Amino acid sequence: MPKADCNSIFPYKILVIDDQLSQLRLIKTLLSRYGCHVVTVDSAEEAEQIIRWGEQFSLIITDLRMPWLNGAQFCKRVKALHPELKVCALSGNLEYFEEHELASSGFDGIYQKPVSDKLLKEILKHAQP
Repeated sequence: MPKADCNSIFPYKILVIDDQLSQLRLIKTLLSRYGCHVVTVDSAEEAEQIIRWGEQFSLIITDLRMPWLNGAQFCKRVKALHPELKVCALSGNLEYFEEHELASSGFDGIYQKPVSDKLLKEILKHAQP
């Protein structure tokens, strides 16, 4: 559990994408305790639309294995639009993806679930300017 004084450490706007609502709630709760403004969506298609509408984020955290548009495909599309945008994969299903597929997707970091405070702090380093 983060300490109360962590609230000002990570004042970032984070987009979290996961098709499992329990994971979205958990990640949002943990990131909010660090002072992050968290936007959650349950599909990569919705996330892509939000970005195309001009919404700005310090970091995007996406699951990999999702119906229709997976996290690797999403990352490629987003990086084509905004190469400077930081995108990290957070998945419990890394074994379903070839290493070269993940490497060529453009992720700034690839992390294995389960979610923990320590892991989220590591991922948040990508949001720092």
